Amino acid sequence: MNTKNQIIAAWCGPAFMALMSIGWVLIAGYFPPHSPTFTGSEVAAFYQPNILSIRFGLLLTLWGSVLFIPFSTVITIQLARIEGRFPVWSWSQLAAGAGTTLTLAFPIMFWATAAFRPDRSPELLQLLDDLGWIPFAGMTAPFMLQPLCIALVGLMDKSEHPIFPRWVCFFNLWADLLILPGGIIIFFHSGPFAWSGLFGIWIPFIAFGAWFGLMTYCLVKGIKRQALTES
Repeated sequence: MNTKNQIIAAWCGPAFMALMSIGWVLIAGYFPPHSPTFTGSEVAAFYQPNILSIRFGLLLTLWGSVLFIPFSTVITIQLARIEGRFPVWSWSQLAAGAGTTLTLAFPIMFWATAAFRPDRSPELLQLLDDLGWIPFAGMTAPFMLQPLCIALVGLMDKSEHPIFPRWVCFFNLWADLLILPGGIIIFFHSGPFAWSGLFGIWIPFIAFGAWFGLMTYCLVKGIKRQALTES
């Protein structure tokens, strides 16, 4: 077993979050998000003075998003150890990870398109901005399958030292519940369920970050234990 490669893949999760925090939050300035009630002129006022920082920040975020794939892959490898032959939930988790990567990449490109021609009419900039925010905050379906698969397979693990302890499995289910409200942002322009609201972005964003931290800890610990038992 190549322990080093698996540990590197596990740390790709925090690396992804770090690049997203630097690129999308600090450089591009998309977080905290502006309100869906912003007029076209207000959206244009966000893009036009900050073009270079937005472009560079989005590019860094786009590069970082690919790190989600090796992170999802190493989760699949560890889940397959539990599931055994024909690991349907393990592979489903990997497929969902690839879908999540696309869910992140396409909104970034819509925002980049808005920043590509900031002299467009405010209404077009508003449209492109909406095309970024709605799938970014609202397309929760691909990612939600990942914690569900982890919980299902993890609860099957009857070994003395499970890779994902029961409390970690239940945390994954809670993470799903916390991220679930993101899908209903399409009904709200303001309030806690809008894309700028408590349940629309803040709680899902915190749950997303906590999930990465916990899963990285479990993966690294499980990979090292596997290396010891198989050496």
